[in-house]
Amino acid sequence: MVKEQLLQHHQDNFWDWSCVFYEADQVKPLLLKLQDSYQLNVNYVLLALWAEEQGIAMDAVIWKKVIREGLQASQAVAGLRNRRRQAKHLGQKDEYKKLLALELKGEKLVQQQAVKSLLPFWPIVPHSVEPMSNLRFYIQTQAQSRIEADEALQHASELGGIVQKLQV
Repeated sequence: MVKEQLLQHHQDNFWDWSCVFYEADQVKPLLLKLQDSYQLNVNYVLLALWAEEQGIAMDAVIWKKVIREGLQASQAVAGLRNRRRQAKHLGQKDEYKKLLALELKGEKLVQQQAVKSLLPFWPIVPHSVEPMSNLRFYIQTQAQSRIEADEALQHASELGGIVQKLQV
């Protein structure tokens, strides 16, 4: 019972943090660039940044677990996103709105699964995590090449600066 409450607390905290962070200046275009140009999952980029704030270090092994356990939900969201973009392109406003709402619900499910996968690695006492290390490990697990990883990380580093500004 306590474990489920703790899980729900962390899931809600991550979702709330993500919603606030996503609306900060410059965040949305940076996240969409990472998604569209480098095929990175926005929820996992957000997870990397949020987990860093929580004192959770995420290495390649943890990322592989998170990604594997969230694969089905992530693929469903990607399918909804493609359908939504097509509806927008075709001018189907009602269908677009319906798909956008479904996509948002799916994004929340992806985040909930990610936190559930991360829970076993939660430190009893949060510790300092090297800035951007979680994001670096995530990008390296997804990049097709070292050059692509370096390029994506360069774009992503701007997000780290925004996180720092929001903490002040």
